[in-house]
Amino acid sequence: MNLLNNRTKVNDDILKNLFIQKQLQEEAQEIDKAQSSLMSSRGFTSPEFFSDRNFAVNQTTLTYSHLQKHRFVDMKTRQVNNAKIKKASHPIHNRIIFGHLNNIIKRMHFGYTQAVKEQMQELYNNLSKK
Repeated sequence: MNLLNNRTKVNDDILKNLFIQKQLQEEAQEIDKAQSSLMSSRGFTSPEFFSDRNFAVNQTTLTYSHLQKHRFVDMKTRQVNNAKIKKASHPIHNRIIFGHLNNIIKRMHFGYTQAVKEQMQELYNNLSKK
């Protein structure tokens, strides 16, 4: 591989990573907004439900940390002493997370167009000037 092809490939990889990072940050904000909205509409008032969630985007990885309570209130049933107990379900975790995972997949698959490449190139040029 010659030097010009190598530079083009590296530049394209940088633009792809910028695109992925931008998309993941947007989805993290959307997930946070959707969860906060649903929790407040379902009557959750404890501040820890809202503040003890964390979304971190590190290059091409979105990491979501949450309390176990978030998963627990999402469950429809519990297994106690070999008996299945129904309980009120508040879909604040699984439905939202998996719905947004599908959005992320669609964005990554169909969203990296030539117009987006040009936009990412402009963003990269602005970042490299600073």
